[in-house]
Amino acid sequence: MVGLGSYIVNAQAVCADCHSCPTYTPGHNPYDGVGDGQINPTNYLAGGVPFGPTLTSADITPDATGKPAGLDFDEYLELIRTGHDPDEPGEILQVMPWPIFRNMNDRDILAIYTYLTAIPHAEPGSCSGPGQ
Repeated sequence: MVGLGSYIVNAQAVCADCHSCPTYTPGHNPYDGVGDGQINPTNYLAGGVPFGPTLTSADITPDATGKPAGLDFDEYLELIRTGHDPDEPGEILQVMPWPIFRNMNDRDILAIYTYLTAIPHAEPGSCSGPGQ
C-alpha cells in the first residue's frame, strides 16, 4: 500500500506541487530550463504554498501521533470525498482538486493515506507559489 500510495502521490496526483514549499531542491527546478526536477526533501509535503492572500496549502505530513495532517482515515476520506476539512467547519477546500480525487476508489485513497503515514514529518519552507 505504501508503494501504491507513493506512486499516486508522486507520479499521478503531483501532490508536491501544492504541498511542498518550495517544490524543488534549490537549483533543480525544471521550469528554470536547467533543473532535473529533484523534489525538495526538506519541506516535502509540509504545505505552506501560498495561493493568493488568504489561502495556503496544508501540511499533510504526519503529526506527533502519526496522522497525516492530524486526520484519521475516516476524516481524510471525508475530506477527499467532500472537500470539507474537519479543522475548518462549514468551509470547503477551494484549491484542493477534491472534485477529481473523490472519484478514486477507496483502495487508492487508503494507499495515499498509508503512504502519508510512512513519510517523516516536515516543516514548510518559503516560496511564492506552487511549482517552484
